[in-house]
Amino acid sequence: MSTAPRPAARTVARFAIPLTGLVISVAAVWLALRGVDLARMASLIGQLRPGPLVLVGAAVAAQLWVRSVRWSRLLARRDGGAIPARRLVPVVLVGYLGNAVLPARLGDPVRAALVGRREGIPASTAFGSVVLERVIDTLTLALIALPAAIWAGAPDWFFRATAIVAVAAGGVLLAAQTTPPRRIVRALERRARPGWRPWLERVDRFLAAMDGRGRERALAAAAGLSLLAWILDGTIYWAVGQALGIDLSLAGAMVVSAVTVLGTIVPSAPGYVGTFELAASAAAGWFGVAAESALAFAIVVHALTVFVLAIGGALSLVWLGIAFGDLAREPSAETVAPAASPTGRQPADA
Repeated sequence: MSTAPRPAARTVARFAIPLTGLVISVAAVWLALRGVDLARMASLIGQLRPGPLVLVGAAVAAQLWVRSVRWSRLLARRDGGAIPARRLVPVVLVGYLGNAVLPARLGDPVRAALVGRREGIPASTAFGSVVLERVIDTLTLALIALPAAIWAGAPDWFFRATAIVAVAAGGVLLAAQTTPPRRIVRALERRARPGWRPWLERVDRFLAAMDGRGRERALAAAAGLSLLAWILDGTIYWAVGQALGIDLSLAGAMVVSAVTVLGTIVPSAPGYVGTFELAASAAAGWFGVAAESALAFAIVVHALTVFVLAIGGALSLVWLGIAFGDLAREPSAETVAPAASPTGRQPADA
């Protein structure tokens, strides 16, 4: 049988996700702009009050630090020692950059590869800690969004959807703390052909990183830090509303934050362009915010969070002396030399 179509099939697969994301973003932009007076929206952005933006900057910085501390609790070196949060700050920023410019939120495997290079950790272990972090993040977001939805008077369907997300994330977290998955992998490893064993070993390391048994305090601390991070996220949305003169309660801002986070899961163009604005403006509209104000609100939040953190990621790459293209092409590298940059320079602690 001819193998000629295979390169074409690989090309289609390579461009399918970015093209799908672009189409979705274009559709989202059209929906977000529909019926909006753009001149009025631009005027509102031009009248931003600077005072609340100081709180936004402080909350963004605090949230970055909290997320770095949380990851340090879930990630350990080969010798079992904890990685200082200050060393993880630039890595987390690079992850934000990857999520902003790569399809399918590839910033997470990129930061797993980067922390492996800096700290000498297998990528499967690092990625397991990232997935565990994301599961905890999802669970805590749902748990904090539930009372916020009731308090703010969000639509009933959002309350039900949030409850489903909480149950699903809780189920994944609980399943990760049980023995059977690793037993199955180890049994397969004993019976597998030699070529398959390295891959099964990586799966075992990934599952071990997801397993929180014996480190319950670290999981509890990570959950508490996640709750704090989401409160800070809601504070960012609330403060931007204040800067634009929008009457949005903190509970309402938490709901808008949760909806926007879920909206960015949908494939989109780089930087979540369109999907972010549509999700945030639509959610703000639930609480009586006018279309022009809601879209101005979404654009300002987007600029002050996603794009500012992505710029921080680009600066972090320069400071670390690492080419982003190398990380983007090697997100699944299993082992890497710790802390050495391509220039031979040992970066200082972040």
